[in-house]
Amino acid sequence: MTNSITQVRNNLSNIVNRAFNINERTIIAKKGKNIAAIISIEDLRTLEKLEKAEDMILAEMADEAMQEQGENISLAEMKKIF
Repeated sequence: MTNSITQVRNNLSNIVNRAFNINERTIIAKKGKNIAAIISIEDLRTLEKLEKAEDMILAEMADEAMQEQGENISLAEMKKIF
């Protein structure tokens, strides 16, 4: 569901309750451009776990790449690629 900032301001309590109770995600738009989202804490924790898992995989890939001869690539550079 997408709402303008004004709509979110006027319905914040309802939007937060829907995020909590039914895990509904609300995208906030400003001047027609999506700029933020309201999600449940459960969704946030899932995203954080996925980010950690991604970081671990990229770190392993970077470690493997460092063992190879030739040009080395940093973890930050790997994140930009993937």
